[in-house]
Amino acid sequence: MRELTAMQAAYWAGRASSGPLGGVAAHLYAEFDGNELVPDRLRCALDRLGSVHPMIRLAVDADGRQSIREGREMPVLETEDLRALPGTSLHRHLAAKRRAWAEQALDLIEGQATAFSLSLLPGGRARLHVDVDMIAIDPVSFRVMMDDLAALYLEPQSNRTGDTRFFDWLDSMSVEVEHIRQRERDRLWWQEKLAALPPAPLLPLRPDGRARRKNRRLATRLSCAQRHALENAARALRVTPTTLLLGLFAIALGRATQCDRFRLNLPIFWRAPAVGNEDQLVGEFSNLLIVAINLHTVDTAGALCQGLQTQIFELLAHSAYPGVNVMRDLSRRRGDLEVSPVVFSSGLGSTVGELFSERVRRVFGKLNWVTSQGSQVALDVQVAVVDGGLLINWDVRIDAVARDWVIDLFSSYSRLLRKVSDQPDLLSASLSRLNDEVQPSRRSDEHVSRSPSETEKMVIHLMNRLCGDRAVPETDADMVTIMAENELADFRNFINRYITSCALSRDDLRTHNTPRRIADLMRLRTNEVSEMIAGAFLKSVCSDARTGDAKLQDQGRDHDE
Repeated sequence: MRELTAMQAAYWAGRASSGPLGGVAAHLYAEFDGNELVPDRLRCALDRLGSVHPMIRLAVDADGRQSIREGREMPVLETEDLRALPGTSLHRHLAAKRRAWAEQALDLIEGQATAFSLSLLPGGRARLHVDVDMIAIDPVSFRVMMDDLAALYLEPQSNRTGDTRFFDWLDSMSVEVEHIRQRERDRLWWQEKLAALPPAPLLPLRPDGRARRKNRRLATRLSCAQRHALENAARALRVTPTTLLLGLFAIALGRATQCDRFRLNLPIFWRAPAVGNEDQLVGEFSNLLIVAINLHTVDTAGALCQGLQTQIFELLAHSAYPGVNVMRDLSRRRGDLEVSPVVFSSGLGSTVGELFSERVRRVFGKLNWVTSQGSQVALDVQVAVVDGGLLINWDVRIDAVARDWVIDLFSSYSRLLRKVSDQPDLLSASLSRLNDEVQPSRRSDEHVSRSPSETEKMVIHLMNRLCGDRAVPETDADMVTIMAENELADFRNFINRYITSCALSRDDLRTHNTPRRIADLMRLRTNEVSEMIAGAFLKSVCSDARTGDAKLQDQGRDHDE
């Protein structure tokens, strides 16, 4: 029996979490479409795979301790013969199976860390379904596992054994003196950085948190030529392709959320040398880098990416202290649960290039579908090399995030990548021009009169009441100039008390400093719920303005206390 690592423990706790983004098993599901496989031969390969990589049958007990129990059965291969099904019935059956497997939770208590199924299809084809729990197997280990499974299928008589296991690596790291020293050094380094960490990006969450948990996959592919163009653009900036794609994503997300400062989680899967064959092991090696994004301090995408590269190198140099622990410390410091709903995962830095080896493609066929889930994650952005090009794969908690908003964000990011691959000089252009190239600016419409929204009316009404007889602000008035600091605080506290999903900050009021802009931000973050609340508020206060004035001042001060 061994204690769970920091990341494993976070995954395990996430399964039991009852929050809006909790109660989800962290797992990865993939489908491979290829030529027909021999079920008995694949079963034998799986039996031997369980001996080489015991983590595929990991058990976690109710107290959160992990073990590989002797005598535990190897993963069972479920086989379905679908060759006689007509086209429509076949499509429906496979679609239902995909939905079920993409949202399932494997039974770790019983040692079910992996699941395999083989669908035999018409025309001598087959689909291999593979699901792994990420408490046992991280994404890089998934690639190692699939390559070894293909090798064992091709060579049934090979004498491959796993002399060194993940637990051996774990034990070595727990007593390695230099690692212990670096961990303490990095813990102290992070203590000095916590105060400056920006907040998580504020996504427009759906108002009904009771909806059934549901993932949606958004995916697109860039050509080999587009991939190479982006790699060349990254090389010209002296940054990695991962950093370039991360920076462009930050720009798209900043525009979509109208936030200049936020943090993103960047998973890494580096394996510290401890046993000599780390690259061949299957286990849970992942860590998190907490990356701070500040779009307000840079003028161009290129400058943003170069600053991110410097930051990432610094974070890597202090990654002995796990990112999960950093988030725990941040929560303690701020007195509330700090989450990171947006994750950016990259397979572009891998020395093997393609996501899966040629041997995997030859035995199991092409990767047809891949999706993942994770507790407290609303948007998981993944980029990887597949078939020579770039796969852009997003896993979205569509039950929690506004559907149209995230689809628009995905489209904007995809257009941005294609635009930069065609015109890399855009990386030297201003951020506003870059945004305009991807999504044409609407500034030409700004001077066209339009009726103010209910949210806009409420903002102006509150400003008037707080400012007294000093000013009567219009839609384009500068709130920061007109209102004193305590009045801005009262305004912010009142809004956050009654429309909690707005989560307005001081920076928001400085960045979106007019009633129209702050109202647009509120509508975006609340998925238009602010319109309904504003309408009810205005109807109420118009009936008794005097009582409303006193109530506003009292509620603002109560919230401060």
